[in-house]
Amino acid sequence: MRMSGVVEPEVKHRERRVARLSFAFLLDEMVNGVGGLEPLEALLVLAVNQANIAPLTRDPAARARYGQIEAPAPDAERRPVSINAVAASLGLPFETVRRRIRRLAAAGVCTVSAEGVVVPASFLASPDYVQSVRVGHARLRAFYQDLQAAGLVEELPPSAYGLEDAVPVRAAARLLSDYVLRSCEGLMREAGNVVSALILTAILAAALRDTGARLSVSQISRRLRLPPETIRRHLVQMSEDELCARTSVGAGIPPDMLERPGFTNLFADNAVNVQRLLNGLAERGVILSWEVPARSADRGAA
Repeated sequence: MRMSGVVEPEVKHRERRVARLSFAFLLDEMVNGVGGLEPLEALLVLAVNQANIAPLTRDPAARARYGQIEAPAPDAERRPVSINAVAASLGLPFETVRRRIRRLAAAGVCTVSAEGVVVPASFLASPDYVQSVRVGHARLRAFYQDLQAAGLVEELPPSAYGLEDAVPVRAAARLLSDYVLRSCEGLMREAGNVVSALILTAILAAALRDTGARLSVSQISRRLRLPPETIRRHLVQMSEDELCARTSVGAGIPPDMLERPGFTNLFADNAVNVQRLLNGLAERGVILSWEVPARSADRGAA
């Protein structure tokens, strides 16, 4: 219970336990979640795609039409988004986003027109993307099971959908994308931009898993597939902002730093986001489908 801004110890302890599981999961999803793309470009694709399908996700008929994992909504029904809007949503310079979008367009991951950017159905139905969604779905299910085993799942709403022949993978993928982007927003409020947010996620996951853990620049660089100099430059600013502590061994977040309001607020918001994700999965029938044995892996209701 929270009263007058005071966090009771048991609530704080629970939020920290949720954070320990969820930041490790979030990092895995950022690093491996979108068709083999590097984390920064994966987040760009998530942001563009979620903007493209926003009107459709509010339409039950559209969710039914474009539910199957191999059959995403056609390009004509996807709403383009401006590069400026994507840059603003991720706290990145316009030119950085424009350059990376151009590179993604050359690889067939997105298309650019005078109306804006679209992640096309051809990419979303590609074998690499579909496989990454299936792997991410397995990772999501394991995350839920870990939370459940730890007693960290609150009461969930009933499913609004009946069970059909398979697990609603595309619905889960959309909800997971929402969770990743909401988590990034919270991390960016602390870190200031999406690159520092990625670095902070990696350091947080290590610190919550192992008190006193330190990550070297090369370790973070390999994990996030970003240049070492980029990591080094952002760590300098993050250290000045007291988001991490740097030593000759590497960057970490000591226990006393984790107790600061910025981190405790981040953990509180994270716990809300995790429960929101689980509520959505339950309402869409995803969790119910997991609990029925011997089901295949491709129903929609996205």
